[in-house]
Amino acid sequence: MGKKFWFLGILILFISLFFDAYILGYIADNRIIELNEIIKNFSIITNGFFSLIIVGLIVLYFKRKLIFRFLIGFGITAMLVYLIKIAVRRTRPFDVVPLIFNESGFSFPSGHAVFAFFCLGFIWKDFKKFRYFWLIMAIMIAFARSYVGIHYLSDLIGAMLIGLFLGDFFRKKKIFKL
Repeated sequence: MGKKFWFLGILILFISLFFDAYILGYIADNRIIELNEIIKNFSIITNGFFSLIIVGLIVLYFKRKLIFRFLIGFGITAMLVYLIKIAVRRTRPFDVVPLIFNESGFSFPSGHAVFAFFCLGFIWKDFKKFRYFWLIMAIMIAFARSYVGIHYLSDLIGAMLIGLFLGDFFRKKKIFKL
């Protein structure tokens, strides 16, 4: 992921801030009632622990030597997400769209999406068999968070950028010489 990718990502993030309410309203207006419960449950199930377990098992089974980097990186990412949420203090979009379910805490960045994209960034170069599967999974996780009405698009784009950057960083970073 080169400089153009990051520049474009940050540009899209800033542009999305102007259209957050409109896009979220459009998604809410076009919900499919029969899918609401399915997407709600998918959104609940696919939290950070889901990503940790699924991708952690893939890393452990196929490239055991990277598991320590993965676990340390995941833990540091969790702490950074918590600190960013407290620093930004963006409220959830309760006043913009009707919710399918309620969630507490701050909105930016989406923790679910950060963890999904952290995993994608971590496995992208070394786990080619799984990267497109996990790309689809990460996109579905992010979309579900917006569909149920608890995240703006910019929360998800920011989460994607943070997750991809940290996942790629910890995949390359030698933490200790073990």
